[in-house]
Amino acid sequence: MAEVIAEVMTWVEAELGKNPSAASGELFERARSRFPSIAPLSVRQFHARYPLQVKRRASAGGGRRKKRSTPRAATRKKAAARPARSRAKGRGKSADQESREAVRGVLMRFATELASAEAKADVVKVLAGADRYVDEVLAAAGS
Repeated sequence: MAEVIAEVMTWVEAELGKNPSAASGELFERARSRFPSIAPLSVRQFHARYPLQVKRRASAGGGRRKKRSTPRAATRKKAAARPARSRAKGRGKSADQESREAVRGVLMRFATELASAEAKADVVKVLAGADRYVDEVLAAAGS
């Protein structure tokens, strides 16, 4: 990690407190004349180390981002395992809508099993049971 000089950081905080819209180039020129140790930095490096960090802390309220309580992958797996909800629930669905939802549910279960197969052998097992899903789809479609 790049070295941050506390004295420079304090100065930049004070300057941005006085004028939050101060340009980095302007701040850099003034800081370079006041603190010779930052002379080797470019304007871009100066901005990344000092003004940007001050602005980030100010916008975040001084806190850090919270960690997710549940990893995203686990959340997705749970969502995929749940049966699909219908938006038209309780509104008197037609037979076509009901069979369409039933077929969709069977295909979603098939896709979920396929997605959760970790090894090639597991994928082959799921595909070998495709006849079972075809039977369910035909039954759901009313054929």
